[in-house]
Amino acid sequence: MLKDIYKNPVMLTDSYNPSHHRLKLNGDWEISHIYNRKAGMILYGLREIVNSILSIQIKKEHVEEAERYAKKMGMVFPTELFMRVVKECNGYAPISIETLPEGTWCPIGTPFAQIRNTIKGFGELVTWWEANFLHGYFPSNCATEAFHIRKYLERKKELYGFDDSFFWRVHSYGFRAHRSLEDAYWAGTAWNLSLHETDDFHTAQHTPYAVIGGVSAQSHKVTQQFDNEYDSFIHAIDVTYEDGLKFVALLIDTYDANRVIHEYLPSLGRYAKEKGIKIAMRPDSGNVIEQAIKIYEVAKANDLLDTVSAFIGDGMSFEVMQRYDAILEERGIPLNFVAYGIGSGYYHHMTRDTLGWAMKTAYSNGKDRMKFGMEPIKRSIPGEVKVVYIEGKLVVETANESDRSGLYEVIYHHDGIGTPTLKIADEIHWKQVQNRIKEQEASQERIILSEEIQRKINRIADQYLAKSV
Repeated sequence: MLKDIYKNPVMLTDSYNPSHHRLKLNGDWEISHIYNRKAGMILYGLREIVNSILSIQIKKEHVEEAERYAKKMGMVFPTELFMRVVKECNGYAPISIETLPEGTWCPIGTPFAQIRNTIKGFGELVTWWEANFLHGYFPSNCATEAFHIRKYLERKKELYGFDDSFFWRVHSYGFRAHRSLEDAYWAGTAWNLSLHETDDFHTAQHTPYAVIGGVSAQSHKVTQQFDNEYDSFIHAIDVTYEDGLKFVALLIDTYDANRVIHEYLPSLGRYAKEKGIKIAMRPDSGNVIEQAIKIYEVAKANDLLDTVSAFIGDGMSFEVMQRYDAILEERGIPLNFVAYGIGSGYYHHMTRDTLGWAMKTAYSNGKDRMKFGMEPIKRSIPGEVKVVYIEGKLVVETANESDRSGLYEVIYHHDGIGTPTLKIADEIHWKQVQNRIKEQEASQERIILSEEIQRKINRIADQYLAKSV
């Protein structure tokens, strides 16, 4: 059942993993890296995902249950290995996980996480929870999308000299479209890192340091209570005034959007203006950008641009938003006249392949290892590494190559004694991530490898090429 998905941490793995302890030659020591192989990104969410699983104490009952189900599925479970975790390590995985600080811009190919075992013989645990760690692609992808939207708004704000209210023209609109509450949590909290307007009310409790807001707005169920939609608009303006608020969004397509724009809008606008209320007319079907333009024309003709605006939430994404803005610019319409509600278009295109998340072995069976591969994009980096800043660029070096301080921070570490050391992902951590994002420029497209790393890769390439069957 859904309520039991974290019940047994030992079983949170791919079903081929139980076979690897038999297929490998040596499980003494291993190191792996996690990369974004296809696109640059903002790292977000991995710390919480890691610790939500590894903070669970493994018990004998977990191992026995896993062994039983493995046998039922025709697999041989590494019972002895996990019983050692229970008996020798107090039930916690003897591994260490270090990552770049969350909120960091990671160029393509960055080994943003490095994982190793801390006790000899537990190398297999380095990749046991790989599938779970890779779920971090989604919050990172969402944080990256919000980051790019924010950068876009900053460029347009500077170009046209708008004030900071311009940052509030993009609204998160997708709570109901998510596949799960967990996805809604990640997308909503990632949105709040860079943007302000949101429909994700639940995220307020998770991100108390976020500067966010919602809007009063009609829905079809509200308008349909009235025999005449004009009366619904007047009522919305009245109660907004009575409640001491200053803004309400009016949904115009319940019956006839064109009638609302051309017949109702002039008198609605004047009525709202008398009350000191700003109204956003919301087209929700048909050619919504053309309707928004018509709203602008009617508002301008009736001297209502200080009272009336447009809000589009139908079929929106960042890509569509930019396309609509280009149309507005071409027509000479100020961008701050139109606001957008981005729903599932914020995240529906995201898969693990969007950023190219992958976990690859860097050290195993006594040697540095890498995936060489025919496709350069899928090649990994061998050996223990550190990520450093050199002249403002992220560079990967071997662990002992220089005296430069590495950027990795340890988020989980257990040496087999007592309980693990964890870096908690709480509200303060979220605020730190937000502050770090504000400093990111995203100008570096690809990670830089040091000359020593390149030499090591070349030696491994020669090794592969020298071996023939």
